[in-house]
Amino acid sequence: MTGKGLALKKEGVQKWEVIDPAGTISIRSMESAPRLATLEGKTVLLRWNFKHNGDHFLNRVAELLAEKIPSVKIIKLYEIDPSTIRQSGSNEDSAKLASLIADFKPDLVISAHGD
Repeated sequence: MTGKGLALKKEGVQKWEVIDPAGTISIRSMESAPRLATLEGKTVLLRWNFKHNGDHFLNRVAELLAEKIPSVKIIKLYEIDPSTIRQSGSNEDSAKLASLIADFKPDLVISAHGD
């Protein structure tokens, strides 16, 4: 449009800045924990996050472990501390739960997420 104070601008190179709304993610590599050669005499902690049937699965795992490896010590965290029967809501929450689990000094943690 021209006239009455409006003029067309001359064509030029457009510059665009693309921004990813998801942000950036920093990924740190970690070494895997050493694998156990046996569960004989080891402590296994079972953790449930309240998803449907996860407790049934873990109870069966406990039964099978006790049958196959009588010397294994089984800790059902969901029975000892019912406040842990939940999903983590934040990194801080996860860190607190991990610290609580570490206090039991398990050799292995099995966590069930049900459904």
